Amino acid sequence: MAFGLGRAGSSPPSPRRAVSPATLGLAFVLPSVAVFALFLVLPVVAVAGISVLEWAGFRLGDWTFVGAEKFEKALRDPVFWRAFTNTLLFTVATTVLLNITGFGYALLIASRVRGSTLAKAALFLPVLLSPVIVALMWTRLLDAFGAANQVITIFAPQGRPTLFLGDPDLALASIVVATIWQFTGYNMLLYYAGLQNLPRDQLDAAGIDGASKWATIRNVVIPSLYPVMGTAILLNVIGGLRVFDLVYVMTRGGPNRSTEVLATYMYEQAFKFSDMGYASAIALVIVVLSVTAAILRIRWGSRLHD
Repeated sequence: MAFGLGRAGSSPPSPRRAVSPATLGLAFVLPSVAVFALFLVLPVVAVAGISVLEWAGFRLGDWTFVGAEKFEKALRDPVFWRAFTNTLLFTVATTVLLNITGFGYALLIASRVRGSTLAKAALFLPVLLSPVIVALMWTRLLDAFGAANQVITIFAPQGRPTLFLGDPDLALASIVVATIWQFTGYNMLLYYAGLQNLPRDQLDAAGIDGASKWATIRNVVIPSLYPVMGTAILLNVIGGLRVFDLVYVMTRGGPNRSTEVLATYMYEQAFKFSDMGYASAIALVIVVLSVTAAILRIRWGSRLHD
């Protein structure tokens, strides 16, 4: 009897408040925004703040505000401009070659030729390797007694060994070759995925009209892959602008600064000369170039959809 009275006397449950779609969306987005702010926005803000300081990087309070002095130093620094030029050359060369080779291999594999599955795995395997391992491997391949010079001696037995990484005219090109070897598989995978979603009606129409294979690629396949191409180009450009591992391990910016890039020069200023302000200014240049590339990619993408 007491149990029944207790149930009758209990208060009715309060109705649940409906969660608005905006609140629910914010709850889902907030963790990603927090991670983005913590690991991207705050470091960029910190770099921008340090770039206006004269600071050795040891004591937090041992700094002097110098304003834009570090950026003025960069404008007068011939090594900075050499690194800037090398970075642009490396970025343009790797971006063009990675997209050409990646697209070519994707077409080859998509055609289902014999051994395409094995070729796909072999091309993507270098992407999984550490850039340091790749750099050490290519350093051995290109040294005076490496495989490259052994092949050359077959055709020129009396010739001197070619110092690929010791020749200012060949060093940067050698690093470009190593980069193409490692990352072609990544671009290949992007283009291969895009080839799986080609508009079948357009391909069938091209076949009915008697279009050649190359005409179909030029007029149907490539325009359909513009979004994939834009993404691949943006990733290649950003990767080229911030290249460090391969250059530092293979040449350390030499010989005679012929392979010096912005990232290696930034590292030198920060940890060899303890000039954190100048290193941060160089890092900010890399950030500005990367953001500019992203903005151009977005504008190009918006024009394609207009």
